[in-house]
Amino acid sequence: MRKSIWILLFLLLSSFSTCGKRGEPLPPRIFEPAPPEKADYQQNILNPLIFWNPPKKFIDGEIISQKEKLTYILDINFGKEKIKTERNFFLDKEKKPGEKVCYRIAAVYNDNIGEFSEPVCFTVEKPILKVPKIKNKFSGDGFVKVIFKNPPYPIEVFKTEEEAKFKTISPYKTIIDSEFIDKNVKNGQKYLYKFRFAKKKLKGNFSPIIIVKPEDKIPPKPPKNPTAIKITDKEIFLIWEPSSSEDVEKYIILLNGKPIGETKNLYFQTENKKCIFTIEAIDKNGNRSNPIKIPRR
Repeated sequence: MRKSIWILLFLLLSSFSTCGKRGEPLPPRIFEPAPPEKADYQQNILNPLIFWNPPKKFIDGEIISQKEKLTYILDINFGKEKIKTERNFFLDKEKKPGEKVCYRIAAVYNDNIGEFSEPVCFTVEKPILKVPKIKNKFSGDGFVKVIFKNPPYPIEVFKTEEEAKFKTISPYKTIIDSEFIDKNVKNGQKYLYKFRFAKKKLKGNFSPIIIVKPEDKIPPKPPKNPTAIKITDKEIFLIWEPSSSEDVEKYIILLNGKPIGETKNLYFQTENKKCIFTIEAIDKNGNRSNPIKIPRR
């Protein structure tokens, strides 16, 4: 019996002595970022433009949550020149056609320098010097249209609502003919566009910026089947069916061509005068339909 008690006490003490131990301590964190992802290039006239995606993880597999701390080192032509930048792109100085260049990028996090990416190498081509020439431009109800004069290359379209926010790497759209139509616009909003020729990685210079403001200038359809119903000798009730246009905001009632009232309803009560009543539909942009006469019942 006494021997069993001693064995039980020994087991309890052993369990307490190992409580809280979870194996070997974890190794210290390594804050060395992985190489930048998807490094690529464009040739803008004679200037190489290198761009890349920031790394998502450190080399130990942990996610980089504070990407704003990342900076970059560009190695040009395998050690001939090194550039530091806080951006994820770099526009190099002009090169000569036929010159071969190579770029590698390393990410830096709090002075911890990661490994360089795979090199991006290419030979500088003869540049595109032409600029797209605009033959005509239009804007209307929910659209912008630009017609170009005999483009020899595909055209990249860049769009913004503020000039300072133009993106110059990825275009808004690329067209292969002489006509560009944008229906992704709102009436009354100002838009800025600029254009350049592009042939795969080769990019030309930008055209001057154009500013357009699409507006709805199309009048709505008039209301249907208006009728004037006499209530008393002094009062009359005007009723009608709605306009088929979706953007109608209100209706204006006219007496001998002069406005006497407006309403968002499909009826209007007024004095019974022996005159001609007409009605017009008004849309959200102030466009007025043709007037339609209200016959008396």
